Amino acid sequence: MINFSIVFIHGYTASSLSDWYPAIAKELKKLHVDFAIPDLPGRQSPKASQWLRVLHSVINNTKKPLIIVGHSLGTRAALLYLEKYKKRVEKVFLIAAFANAVENTQRHNGEAYPDFFTHRIDMKKIKQLGGKFIVIHSKDDSSIPFSQGVSIAKDLSAELITYNGKDHFSAPEDAVIILDVLRRELRI
Repeated sequence: MINFSIVFIHGYTASSLSDWYPAIAKELKKLHVDFAIPDLPGRQSPKASQWLRVLHSVINNTKKPLIIVGHSLGTRAALLYLEKYKKRVEKVFLIAAFANAVENTQRHNGEAYPDFFTHRIDMKKIKQLGGKFIVIHSKDDSSIPFSQGVSIAKDLSAELITYNGKDHFSAPEDAVIILDVLRRELRI
């Protein structure tokens, strides 16, 4: 019996219907895994406080042990969520992850999502909330440099799973790789 719930946190301008989410949702349903992929507001101009409010409404209703899977900006949102709500998690997967750097406010000319990076998160406190942190990053990521994934993995004492040729893990076919890592780590 699967006794956990997975909450996926999509990235900037994404939704439950983009990238690899539809494919992974289909496979997780077949495996009878409890999961949620909330559509977070703001698309081109997201606000961290709104994302955290939506995430809290989803996560707060989860009675099973929690697994968080964040992608791109969703990786930062995952860490901000843990910082604010101090929710215990079994595992956290960060795919194409941002470093814990306030300089990321300047991405997209500082207009896209600056309030996600107003401060450095205390990673010692975050590490106390999670059983295991796993960072998945491709060396050829054209959106978030591989060095940012290496940095956040180091900060979290996380396992770093490295790929080549997967760019930003935004393609529908990347669901196979992500599902493979989830199956291995979660034994599903």
